[in-house]
Amino acid sequence: CCLDGHTSGHMACTTQSASEYVRSARVHLERELKNLSVIVENLYQQKFFSDEEFSEINAERNDFDKTRKILDSVTEKGEAACYKFLKIIDMTRELTLGRLSLLPEKNSAASSETQKFDLYHWISCFPFKEDTEMDTNYLQGIKKSEMSPSKLLELNEDILLVGEPGIGKTALCHELLKLWAERNSKKLDYMFYFDMRETSHITKDMSLEHLLFSVFSEPDECKEEVLDDIKKYSDNVTIIFDGVTDLSSSVVQRIVKSDLRYAKVIVTCRPDDEILFPEGFLRVEMKGFSEQSVRTYIAETLGEEQGNVLRNVELLTLCHVPMYALMVAACFSSQTPEDSPQPNSITEIYINIVHFCLQINSNKTKKKNLNSFISNKSEELLSLAEAAFHATEGKTVNLRDFQCEDSCVLFFLKTLDNKVGPTKTVTTCAFLHYTMQEFFAALWLLKNPDKIKDVFQQCLTEEKKHMKHLIPFMCRLLTEESPSLMKCLIPDQQLKKTSEWFLEEMINTFSPHLCKKDEAGTEASGLYVDTLFLCQCLYESQSPEACVYLLKKLHYDLDLSGESLSPYSCCAVSYVVNQSQERKIWLNLEDVVLSEQGMRQLFELKPLTGEVNNIAVVTLFCWENLWY
Repeated sequence: CCLDGHTSGHMACTTQSASEYVRSARVHLERELKNLSVIVENLYQQKFFSDEEFSEINAERNDFDKTRKILDSVTEKGEAACYKFLKIIDMTRELTLGRLSLLPEKNSAASSETQKFDLYHWISCFPFKEDTEMDTNYLQGIKKSEMSPSKLLELNEDILLVGEPGIGKTALCHELLKLWAERNSKKLDYMFYFDMRETSHITKDMSLEHLLFSVFSEPDECKEEVLDDIKKYSDNVTIIFDGVTDLSSSVVQRIVKSDLRYAKVIVTCRPDDEILFPEGFLRVEMKGFSEQSVRTYIAETLGEEQGNVLRNVELLTLCHVPMYALMVAACFSSQTPEDSPQPNSITEIYINIVHFCLQINSNKTKKKNLNSFISNKSEELLSLAEAAFHATEGKTVNLRDFQCEDSCVLFFLKTLDNKVGPTKTVTTCAFLHYTMQEFFAALWLLKNPDKIKDVFQQCLTEEKKHMKHLIPFMCRLLTEESPSLMKCLIPDQQLKKTSEWFLEEMINTFSPHLCKKDEAGTEASGLYVDTLFLCQCLYESQSPEACVYLLKKLHYDLDLSGESLSPYSCCAVSYVVNQSQERKIWLNLEDVVLSEQGMRQLFELKPLTGEVNNIAVVTLFCWENLWY
């Protein structure tokens, strides 16, 4: 193969070795290779780097030195190492070589060598052997690689950031904005950020110009020239869509697929919504705090009170979600001897936070006085709950028609100024976090129990499946041990009557729709509710009877294969399994991804006797997750 800078008309010689191929393009590889961690990680996994070499390469001061170290090492190791190196580049070319741009060069001063030599063409000319298994291994290596915010910003890839509520997706987006704004770069480029939960005013017929300049920001002058530059050189544009629940907005679809086809698009969503996005996104899953990070955070925020959290396994497990760790710290920093027992579930944390906020707003220090205050404000709080329900049903955080001047209600909200015209702005309000809106929406449903069965059915539809996130809150709010918040808002007799049928109705509604897998192990078509979700609901309910009822429905067989289990999910599964009094559980964890912390939750189940464990058979997982 001639590597004199001409990329057209040259094919690799079938007798040329991989080591010769690497050496002949070394000068170009040193200059243009990107995302070196992907290459290093894969070579390390393939046993071509020792632990010492792996550490030495990662310790290099800059990417140029790191690249030289990689190239030195693989060429010294010979043909096999060079072949693996080339294979990695071939399988990860959009990461390691950057995106293939079909746009004309903007920098006319670029050297002729840079313009002529094409690493994409170079790698495509090498005669690789067919090896499907190796291809899969390399792709798995990418998925498992840890990513820092700065590395995400550098990637020339569309990125799908996936994570459960409160895990820090929005905080990461803000960090990306900060890094972009503070970097030392003379290159003209653009960064746009849209919080999709606060932009319901984006209409389906909105133009790209209106989206970028009216909704976002309009340049002081030369608007047409700026827009033309954005379109012409869209590879210099990064757009963040934070909190997307669907792609119904045609303007979003156009940006992803056509208008700015070379722009870098970063999307955040919950795991339930990632199926909405086209192939081609690099999926990055956020896993929250590691166990050590939780312990460090709790120690620094609570000081002498940290033992109350660190000794509580369930509470410590919840804190892997950064937002819950913050809420737990707030709860314990304000505790008094009269306060309710320690929270052990997500719902209890929210109940405590609501109490905490109302206590601050009312200046009531004693629980008895606070309960009286909540009862007096029940009409205003339930009005807020109704607005939360309708907004959640409509997939928005904008409480458009909600009007209330009461300070205890406004304490949970923030104002949003939406620009609807050149000189017109409409002010609406929204909850401080979407999960708090879902919590209040669950309150309203319990006040209106005749609507609950309809919501159960909505959860089985594509359009309203997001309503299922209200159910775990309701499961806990209906328990007799639930803190006094509910009894201050809804008559105790009404709650008791609802609790008599709620859990059984939930299980009967969802169990026929549990995720079914075909012979190939893939999910069958159609809507479903996963077993893991029901386990989380039952953990919130703390009802042993309901757990046994579900296990009987499932014939004591819990299939969690292919799931990604958080430490909290593992805690929920452990709770359900422990309720089996006479029957052993068949627990399928094939191809499951979980952390060491979650693994301990599953394998430290309470035994039925001194000799046997509740789990009869466990199919082990493939790998342990890496924490971001």
